[in-house]
Amino acid sequence: MQNQSELIATKQLPDITGCSANYFEKGRTYGYGPKFIRLSSGGRGGKILYRRSDIEAWLQENECQPGGFSND
Repeated sequence: MQNQSELIATKQLPDITGCSANYFEKGRTYGYGPKFIRLSSGGRGGKILYRRSDIEAWLQENECQPGGFSND
């Protein structure tokens, strides 16, 4: 089980990533952003949490070299 301190709420993501909470809310709908955990009893509602390791992995996946644009 994950340590509670490793779970991040959407409202905390701007401090970690520099992207708005709205960016991540839309990302869950449109299929971009880090993996997330939805705690709910069913449906689309519920609390959304992110593992710190998934946020760090997502940031690394989006890392670019200066001037190094690639279409891989």
